Amino acid sequence: MKEYEHRVRINKIIRKFDKNKSGKLEKDQLIALLTDIDGSTPTGTQPSEEEVTWILKCADKAGDGAISPDEVEDAISCWLVFCQMRAQIDEKLEKYDVSKTGNLSKEEIRNYLVDLNGGMPVTDSELDMVFQDADVAGDGVINKYELSRATALWYTYVEEQKKNSCCTVL
Repeated sequence: MKEYEHRVRINKIIRKFDKNKSGKLEKDQLIALLTDIDGSTPTGTQPSEEEVTWILKCADKAGDGAISPDEVEDAISCWLVFCQMRAQIDEKLEKYDVSKTGNLSKEEIRNYLVDLNGGMPVTDSELDMVFQDADVAGDGVINKYELSRATALWYTYVEEQKKNSCCTVL
């Protein structure tokens, strides 16, 4: 039942924004969706070209330049996390970009994740997992858009670890 309700919700989104009835959201339709759900800017403020390109890189798994029903959730999730973090991203980038490149290297991301982790160490495999999934551009660094993705990935990972941990009473 939950899966059915989820599909209905996704299909409603597609129907609302898919003006040419292609079954997917092309760039202009994606812009309309992102503009509609962004509560962090004045109503009607469209995302920048760079932001739209980033969302497409994050969510367009088929590589066809459009967002299919299977990709809508990723697009929305990436965008909403970015919108929530928009005010903090530049601040975090400034703090952790010790190399002053405007991006975060793998070690700079490690320091960021350690901070998010309350000072607890982050393993190499955890760092690799976050870095690989967050580096959407595939350029070996994390830019300001990818930083919101890295943050969401880390928090999702930590929550999953909490769910999967169990205690043994001896």
